[in-house]
Amino acid sequence: DLARWAVEVAPEGHWHHRKSVELGSGCGLVSSALMKLGADVIVTDLQELLPHLEYNLGLNVHEGSGQHSVQALNWGSQADRDALRTKLGAQGADVIFAANCVYSHDTVAIFLATMKALSGPDTLALMCGVPVPPAELADDATTLIDAFVAACPDFFDCYLLEVPGGAENAGIGKRSQQSPLSASLAEPHGLTAAAF
Repeated sequence: DLARWAVEVAPEGHWHHRKSVELGSGCGLVSSALMKLGADVIVTDLQELLPHLEYNLGLNVHEGSGQHSVQALNWGSQADRDALRTKLGAQGADVIFAANCVYSHDTVAIFLATMKALSGPDTLALMCGVPVPPAELADDATTLIDAFVAACPDFFDCYLLEVPGGAENAGIGKRSQQSPLSASLAEPHGLTAAAF
């Protein structure tokens, strides 16, 4: 979804020469799409995945492609984060992409710490693929989405934005039961947990 969004939604030429980082790249799909659009990408994942990433990116290099490099990045390693930040320079990344790469509560804080370490004052961070919570939740259950929403203010300035046409009509799927944290975070803004 994130690769398709980068290609289809952003205006033509938008990614050209943008200093982009993909976190948890897997096979490098998002970075491959960005390269074809002229972005300069740093593709990151665990050390053991780098040869596969390098191969896949090599298949997508063509005339007009942006520059690319592959770098090991363990989100829990301050040394890895510092090395990548040094490579990015004082202003950090222009944009950080993360698609389908966080699946457990214990990675939320280190993922957000990594995003913050790589960000500058004008960095745009785009993420998709946070697992949808199950329809039935225990009363005290915290979903992965809840964990992100709760943790983000510890790392970033966060703002609730108005959804054009109203949040209730934004095509957000309904679940039979919402977690208590979603409801408590949504209530001060006059939203239901589903709309939040």
